Parts: sequence; C-alpha cells; structure tokens
Amino acid sequence: MTAHLIARRSELVSKAVDRRLFLTMAVAGLAAGCTTPDPTQRFADLTFTGRPPIPLDVAQVDVVDEYRMPLADPNVEHRAPLAPSAAAERWARDVLQAAGTGGRAVFRVTNGSLVEIPLKTTTGLKGLVTVDQAERYAATIEGQLDLYGADGRILGNAEAKASRTQTIAENASLNDRQRLWYSLVEATANDFAGAMETAIRQKLVVYIR
Repeated sequence: MTAHLIARRSELVSKAVDRRLFLTMAVAGLAAGCTTPDPTQRFADLTFTGRPPIPLDVAQVDVVDEYRMPLADPNVEHRAPLAPSAAAERWARDVLQAAGTGGRAVFRVTNGSLVEIPLKTTTGLKGLVTVDQAERYAATIEGQLDLYGADGRILGNAEAKASRTQTIAENASLNDRQRLWYSLVEATANDFAGAMETAIRQKLVVYIR
C-alpha cells in the first residue's frame, strides 16, 4: 500500500470518528436540555389569616413548641409535608395578637403527633386479590395559652385538643400517603383552631380587647 493510500485512509477514518463524536455530543446536549419533571409534590402553605384575629390585652405573644418528635416509628410527623405542631404554631402566629401595654401571652404546643397504626389485612390466596386498608393514621394537636401580668403573675389560661384518624389502602404509593398526611393534619389543625378559639373566648374573655 502506497504512502498516499495510507494517508487517504487515515483521513477518512479521522473524519468518521469526528462525525461520530459530533453526533454523540449533539445527542447528549439534547438530553441535557430536556428537563425531567420533578416528582416531588408541592403542597400549599397552611395559613389561618382568614380567621378572625384575637387581640389580647398583653404587650407580647410568645409561641413555644414543646412537642419533641420521636423521629421513629410509629410516629411519622417528621416525614409528613405538614407537621401537626407546625400547623398549631402557624395558627397562633396568624390569630393571636398583642394589643395591650403590659404582660405577655405564651402559647404552647404540648402535642403534635402523627402516628401510624397497622391494621389486620387479608392473608392467603384471598389476600392476593384483596386490597385492604393497611394502616390507620392518627393526628393529634394539643395546646395551651397562658396569660401573665406585667408582674409575672398568671392571669388565666385556656387549652384545647383535636384528634382525627384516617385509613389508607395497602397499595397506596408514597405520594398517596403524603397527600393523606397533609389533608389529615390540615383538618385536625382547623378543628384545633376552632376549639382553641372557643376556649379563649370562654375562659379569657376579659383579656380580649
């Protein structure tokens, strides 16, 4: 084979390699340009700004979360898109108002749990074609509002509790559970808001401006 033919073949091979490299890079570029939809669900921020505010005859309102998440089964509030204790805190910040010149109010979240309770499901051959409710989730919110005078003396308090449960099928996906957790906590928080506001108006009415 002459030197001319060898050079010509090398040139053809080089062009073929360059073309393949170009095509590979073009395909990679197109793939990078196509974004994959984010599978993470988005949930609305829970607010209570639509509820009537409660102006209290105090100079400041403190909100304290005393509930400590176990971060272990059967509790699942740390995995939920909305924790019950966070919902209770939001209620207090949106509704309770300082409208006085002295003293303070302290709202404490004493319980904010979301617990998973296993349910009995069908076993054997029948279980293969049966879709049972596999777990029950129980949400609980408890809170207490204490009012203190300028001298630190306690003036009065009000407390409330709300609980709800809901089951889920054994074939539910993680997204299904996330939606259930959110809706369950939202409903429980609204129940708590109503109960707490009623308790305040009954037991602390003289301190509402």
